[in-house]
Amino acid sequence: MEATHGPRVVSYPNGFAGLYALSSYAEPVLASSIDGVGTKVLVAKALGRYASIGEDIVNHCANDVLATGARPLLFLDYVASGKLDPESVAEVVRGAAEACGALGIALVGGETAEMPGLYGEGDFDVVGACVGACERAEVVTGERVRVGDAVIGLPSTGLHTNGYTLARKVLEDANVSYSETPEGFDRTVGEAYLVPHQAYVSEILALRDAVEVRGMAHITGGGLPGNLPRALGGLGARIDASAWEEPPVFGFIRSLGGVAEKEMRQVFNLGVGFCVVVPGEAGEAEKALAVLREAGCDARCIGEVVAEPGGGVEFV
Repeated sequence: MEATHGPRVVSYPNGFAGLYALSSYAEPVLASSIDGVGTKVLVAKALGRYASIGEDIVNHCANDVLATGARPLLFLDYVASGKLDPESVAEVVRGAAEACGALGIALVGGETAEMPGLYGEGDFDVVGACVGACERAEVVTGERVRVGDAVIGLPSTGLHTNGYTLARKVLEDANVSYSETPEGFDRTVGEAYLVPHQAYVSEILALRDAVEVRGMAHITGGGLPGNLPRALGGLGARIDASAWEEPPVFGFIRSLGGVAEKEMRQVFNLGVGFCVVVPGEAGEAEKALAVLREAGCDARCIGEVVAEPGGGVEFV
């Protein structure tokens, strides 16, 4: 934890709360998000690998804060179980600390809870909360989005932290174990299911320094149909479903479980983890893509904003 602390973390030996000094903001706005990793913890439990769960919860919450226009600043974690396993808890916290360090976020505190009356043996849950800040004028609400604006998709690494109830059910029904390596995979099913949630902090901060960003959406539970409209200011989007490549895990789930495409799109990110909306004027999307690719992100222009009252996503 201490390795993630910068000069704005205020020393507080009593430890009842984490303190963080806000400075250099003329009209500061705080952004906060809290979430869990859901039933992905059951995959981690089955494989006995917990570090990626800590990374997942940091990156998920940081992306939520990022989508508001704020920069993630500090994070707190919470691990609860029926009986605490110190090694597993340490692995989760270590994963969270490493993710915080990579993103420049201070891990200022956390909580572990042992509740045998609530959790069964071996059961546990992981939750995190992230706080960020920005100037009031930097808040991104989607109100500046216009018809014809470009929708750019940033690639996901896989399932991230959503859709695991369905993803696990497909395996169970087909009697496929986490140790199997399906055709076209370079890893086992379990390893593919545990790939950490991708963070987009550095890429989006670089992008906002170069172009006008009119809307942002973190693509989590609900997929593109459930999340992208939240960034469009009441308009809709027409998305080219062939504009990006899906990680193999999605085709595996679709095929193994015979899952309908509509359900796949409503449950999973299908390879797009974050979206930004930039002006539709000539050259703006190309400039945004160049900045993102310079930052190491294989972003794609996946669609455009359309005049659909009440919002909505159409796939073509």
